Amino acid sequence: MYSPAHFRLTDQAELLRFMRAHSFATLITAPGGVPFASHIPLLIESEQSADGSEALYLRSHLARANPQWQHFGEADSLVIFQGPHALIDPAWYESRPNVPTWNYAAVHAYGQAQVVAGEATRRIAYGLVEQHTPGMAPIPADLERRMLAGVVTFELRVGKLEGKYKLSQNKTAADRANVQRELALSGSEHERTTAELMKVHSAD
Repeated sequence: MYSPAHFRLTDQAELLRFMRAHSFATLITAPGGVPFASHIPLLIESEQSADGSEALYLRSHLARANPQWQHFGEADSLVIFQGPHALIDPAWYESRPNVPTWNYAAVHAYGQAQVVAGEATRRIAYGLVEQHTPGMAPIPADLERRMLAGVVTFELRVGKLEGKYKLSQNKTAADRANVQRELALSGSEHERTTAELMKVHSAD
């Protein structure tokens, strides 16, 4: 993605924290050059490779009727994690002139996805249940069989991560303070969360 240096996020720990906090993401493939997207929850799992290096995997499932799992192959897939966002009113700036813009946070993960089967199907499905509904009652065995038969599980080994926190870092300290204050007073949770992110990441 387009990411000027002052908005670029490269801290791996922060990228992982962000992905886990916003793990309902968009999976994009492009068979024959035509984009196709699914909106799914993901497990974000770090594992030790045989060579001792750290590998990052994104795992989830698609409905078997969803053709996207058939797109997996040699070409990379893209997963977009979207965080808080807010319209920035130019009236909030001390400097003049200015135009409206948008503050936001996003992480893009690229890598080859592949279908996994067998015990991995159950592990991934129950991993998602545990992550999002840990107190859920046990699923009856017959329902579990039918549900698992209706999905295709996959994993994507991340080859590249890109992070972008566009949080008014290109503005003056006074302008940033004004923007943060206005967003913090907003009735919108997205805008208040954007203000919190600015507090941590947009200082000089």
